[in-house]
Amino acid sequence: MSWFACPRSSLRQFCSRSSLRQFSFSFRSRFPRDLSVPQRLHNATSQSGAIPSFRAQVARNNPVPCFVDAVKHPEIGKHIIFVFGASALVYVVAAHNTNIETNFWATYLTGQKPWSTAVPTTLDMRFAQAQILLKKFQGQLASLTEVLTDAPIVAKSVILHSYARLAEMYLNASEGRRAGYGIAAVNVGIWVAWQIPILRPFMMTHFTHQPLSGKIYTMLTSMFSHSSFVHLLFNCMALTSFASATSTWMTREQIQAPSHLRESTASYHFLALYLSSGLFSSFVSHLVTTRFLYPRLVSKLVQPDKTGSPGMMHKLSSSLSSAAKSSARPATDAAAATPTILPSLGASGAIYSTVIMSTLAFPEAEVSLVFPPTPSFPIQYGVGGMVLLDCIGILRGWRFFDHYAHLGGAAFGALYYMYGMSMWDAVRVHTLKSDTRRKV
Repeated sequence: MSWFACPRSSLRQFCSRSSLRQFSFSFRSRFPRDLSVPQRLHNATSQSGAIPSFRAQVARNNPVPCFVDAVKHPEIGKHIIFVFGASALVYVVAAHNTNIETNFWATYLTGQKPWSTAVPTTLDMRFAQAQILLKKFQGQLASLTEVLTDAPIVAKSVILHSYARLAEMYLNASEGRRAGYGIAAVNVGIWVAWQIPILRPFMMTHFTHQPLSGKIYTMLTSMFSHSSFVHLLFNCMALTSFASATSTWMTREQIQAPSHLRESTASYHFLALYLSSGLFSSFVSHLVTTRFLYPRLVSKLVQPDKTGSPGMMHKLSSSLSSAAKSSARPATDAAAATPTILPSLGASGAIYSTVIMSTLAFPEAEVSLVFPPTPSFPIQYGVGGMVLLDCIGILRGWRFFDHYAHLGGAAFGALYYMYGMSMWDAVRVHTLKSDTRRKV
């Protein structure tokens, strides 16, 4: 075979040949590549200044929404339904119980005097209740005396004297003040729960109203919640004081009502007023927070202010970075730089409504402050100063009190003074007719 005679190059010779490439050698392609920039890209680059990035191209097709537009407003529809629905239910139940109790005492007094043709009046029913309550206290005092027969004389006298004083105070109190005592007892029980450390997270969740939480029942539970003793003390003192004047006005107006319905007790009416006014004042605070304060806070996070300084979000990030670099407390600095919406609690809104109603019903009355002690002054001046202080607090941005809830309670009290008694009388008449139809 002839191909065996061909000389064969060794591997070393092949490598040496391939490695002896001249430096000036250039590869010439049969189809040379045009490395110049295309004209259309050159025009686009010259017009825009730079080739747009992939993120910019995506943003053109799918624009990124603004932070303010992306954040939704908290809904208030279910809060409106809860406030007005619960208030209507409370008034229907209160009117129903008032009619039942009035009918009971009217039947009782008629049976006590079968020979009399006079119809028992509202005052006759109240007097009969006071007499029965007095006999009840006298019987309890006698039973307590028997129990303490073998007790030391000093302890026995102190206990009996204290019981007699408390019974006398309760007996001489108006029905509104008695209802205030019951509400104050509930407030004290909830305040005791606040003092237990293990219950504080539960109390913070279920007995304070946070407008951004979406809860609706906390507008009711927060009315009875007081975390500090001073707050509890002043609210209970104001409640028992003005509840008496409010119930007295209710009794006077009910006697003069167009229906001339008798009313053996005003306790149910006062409780309905207290709950509905508290719900309304809490809703006013919730409405202002979610529809005005919260959107304003969100806009401040991203927009610079009128002076041209950076927005709140930039200030917050700057504060966090500076706090992290320094040895100061970063959590405190961050909390101070972040605007917050605080939860609300307390019965101030409901108490405000009773204060306004008492002022309008008895404009000649005088009041005085317990702390600091002051001489008596007209109630109109005192209440006017309180309302003015809340208005200034709103304008100045004070956050120690819930000024919107205070003004909401004041507005409810003024409206109730003008239209509340006619509404209550109409509810009683309607409920009485419904109960009569059921019996028939």
